[in-house]
Amino acid sequence: MTSVEERLQVLEDKQAIHDLLIAYGRALDRLDTKAYSELFAADGEWSGGIGQARTPAGIKKMLDDIFGQSTLRLASPRHVISNMVIEVQGDTGRASSQWMWLVGDKEQNPTIMRAGSYHDELVREKGEWKFQRRRAVTELDRSA
Repeated sequence: MTSVEERLQVLEDKQAIHDLLIAYGRALDRLDTKAYSELFAADGEWSGGIGQARTPAGIKKMLDDIFGQSTLRLASPRHVISNMVIEVQGDTGRASSQWMWLVGDKEQNPTIMRAGSYHDELVREKGEWKFQRRRAVTELDRSA
């Protein structure tokens, strides 16, 4: 049996990780590559359909290069993240979730452009939860 303090810490950690997952989508939707990259650990890694990068600086550069392409500047982008499963073990954790990327058409009607899953390894770095590794798997892609 664990103490009340230990159980409370796990709940607080799970909430902090949940908030990290939501902050990721919001930063991406605002095309805020600085805020987005700061969600990763110092040696963090991102991989998925748009590429792979390591370190916050490398991840920011990857996104700046991608968002410089006008075809990815779509109207009203929104990430919907759901079905989160979060596990915590001390200063490390794992999470999995489902995602949809909605964009507006000319009339601003939301359309699902892409959808898939995230697979995360997390670490507490300087008191904050960060992505150690985030892998995005695209299962639906209507942008091609």
